Amino acid sequence: MTRIKKIALVIVLFCFCLFLYKYSPYRVEFLGYYQKIWAHRVDSKEKLKAALLFYKGVELDLVYKAHENFLDINHPPAKSINLSFKNYLSEINTDTYLWLDIKNLTLENSELILTRIVSVLNQRNYPFDKILIETRYPEALPIFTKKGFITSYYLPFSLHTKSTSELNLEINKITAILENQPEIGISSDYKNYNIMKEYFPNKNKYIWMISSITERWFTKTRSILKDEKVKVVLVHYKSPTGNR
Repeated sequence: MTRIKKIALVIVLFCFCLFLYKYSPYRVEFLGYYQKIWAHRVDSKEKLKAALLFYKGVELDLVYKAHENFLDINHPPAKSINLSFKNYLSEINTDTYLWLDIKNLTLENSELILTRIVSVLNQRNYPFDKILIETRYPEALPIFTKKGFITSYYLPFSLHTKSTSELNLEINKITAILENQPEIGISSDYKNYNIMKEYFPNKNKYIWMISSITERWFTKTRSILKDEKVKVVLVHYKSPTGNR
């Protein structure tokens, strides 16, 4: 083999390894904390089956259709494939942790959604304490918390970009919510982690980290994972099939 061919082969192998590493759940920066790492946006049964080979928990998106009393696995504006929460659960065992991002959960429909979720889970004897309910509308959470679910307030967007005065206003609002509901956690993008840690050091935190490592860097990832109050970190998972 000529020297040029050897160099070309090394480059090809390097690129192949880089590709595999990019989509591997077992990355160096996660070492020692794999139990905290869950797969982000697992909205099909095909992707679910693949993700459960690697992760102990997955995040999925739900839209409640009141006129059908139907929990649709979907992340708008993607087109619905009419995959029900009940059908989705048929693919997993009760050891799996689930993060439910309920896109249209509000105070007004919270009772209906709770009733439907409880009905589906009870049919499988699924433990409520393995289910995280997340929403941007924290006033909808008390009935889920009381029922035994893990609950989290999806914090306002881009806190890290706000001016000092804007941030102080947001922190005051969040503080009031958390004082009223001390049992709930907080969830946000990793870019807001420093703010979450500074103002709410004792709150359980649920983070998503779905950008590339070149954007978030190794040390940032490690510092987040080492925080004992960070309970879950969502990461991008590209499945061989079923990505949506």
